[in-house]
Amino acid sequence: MNDSSALLEVRDLKLGHHSKRNGKLSLAVSGLDFDIRKNELIVAVGPSGCGKTTFLKAVAGLHPVLSGELKLDGKQITGPGVDRSMVFQDSSLFPWLTVMENIVYGLKAQKRYDAAGKARAEWLLDLVGLAGRGKAHPSELSGGMAQRVNLARALATDPELILLDEPFAALDAQTREVMQEELLRIWQSGGATAGKTAIFITHDVYEAVFLADRVVVFSAGPAHVAEIVDVTFDRPRSPELKRSPEFLRQADEILSLVMSQSWAKERMVTA
Repeated sequence: MNDSSALLEVRDLKLGHHSKRNGKLSLAVSGLDFDIRKNELIVAVGPSGCGKTTFLKAVAGLHPVLSGELKLDGKQITGPGVDRSMVFQDSSLFPWLTVMENIVYGLKAQKRYDAAGKARAEWLLDLVGLAGRGKAHPSELSGGMAQRVNLARALATDPELILLDEPFAALDAQTREVMQEELLRIWQSGGATAGKTAIFITHDVYEAVFLADRVVVFSAGPAHVAEIVDVTFDRPRSPELKRSPEFLRQADEILSLVMSQSWAKERMVTA
């Protein structure tokens, strides 16, 4: 695939881990090849341990590339950069800082905490539904609130690409549903957050279909792209969409693809 509107280009990418015990290389990703267009919300799914998080860390510049190309806006990724922000599964907030201090941490690190940065942080605090809680500490927040702060912190530096590694996996089912809706509300809102390019990792295919423009199905590891599924539901999307026959049909299609890759992995292990 060669898309002139691509923000992220992935070409024959190979990633791996060296064993701390014997130094042996174990491949996590091999032959991964696809593009992500500007303003897309891409969701990646696949069997457990197939290399999704390793791929996301490579995009963040936190994992070395063995071979192939991984380009952001035409430039090879060689390390972390201000053009990317990552939201982890755990809240990863600094417990000794207040909510607002956590949100502006990146701005201060980049020496961009001026009047405009302060105004952006205040606007984001309101956008994620935490107006008035800026002086609270993480210990005073619920899991859902903490992930709202995480999202605000990721958006504060105005990155080109937002990376979300199963950010709602640790939440209870009800809070997870709410946070899916909140993420879409924020992503679909006007202003500086509108249509940010994002890569979201999940094991939940229903979450994937609800959020995504396209769902990238990873094969069993070492991962390559097994299938890319276009999600054609109009935006903005409401929770009622999840109960529609069309939604359930597409979720079942993607679940079948993921399960087929899981079965392929089991056959490889038992062969």
